Amino acid sequence: MEKSWKRGGTGGYRTFEVDDSVIKFNQFLKEKKVKGKLLDIGCGNGKNTLYFSKNGFDVLGIDFTLSAIKISKDYAKKENSKAKFKVVDIVEDELKEDNYDIIIDCGCLHHLRKQYWNKYRRNILRSLKSGGYYYLHAFSDNNYKLGHNKQYRLRKGHYTNFLSEKEIKTAFGKYFKIIKTYEFLTPNKRFIVRAYYMKRD
Repeated sequence: MEKSWKRGGTGGYRTFEVDDSVIKFNQFLKEKKVKGKLLDIGCGNGKNTLYFSKNGFDVLGIDFTLSAIKISKDYAKKENSKAKFKVVDIVEDELKEDNYDIIIDCGCLHHLRKQYWNKYRRNILRSLKSGGYYYLHAFSDNNYKLGHNKQYRLRKGHYTNFLSEKEIKTAFGKYFKIIKTYEFLTPNKRFIVRAYYMKRD
């Protein structure tokens, strides 16, 4: 992944255009009158981090690759954004306890092997306040409809898993109420993504 970011990014993070799904989640937060501190896990080039910062949130974007964080910081400087960025490995480093009102993940979990999910979830539960919102969008198991392997693929050392609703409910349903879920196509129409709106009990 570090090599990919040194070349300027990967996949949807080659563009700084914010996905409609992220805009919809922001509208949901506005309707619920939710404000405060937001954590962007796997922030990539920082486009979503800056978007939420511009919409009044106190935002930190984290990514485990130094090159991605450099791109994010350069973008924030160019846009005169107050968004903050930090190199953090979500499955190795420990997040601050009870610190965020909202956590978003727009493409991190589906690149983690299942053996790391417990550490990932533990960090989210540690850092998200009670009653806080967790937004996840991840590649759907329905990608087989587009000719992809239904479970996962490994390309140039880059792991991608196509996740079912059952897997997400099993992993998070004990700790979160799943408020809403829906599917959408990536802009290049290569993948089906499923979005989840969750609220911590």
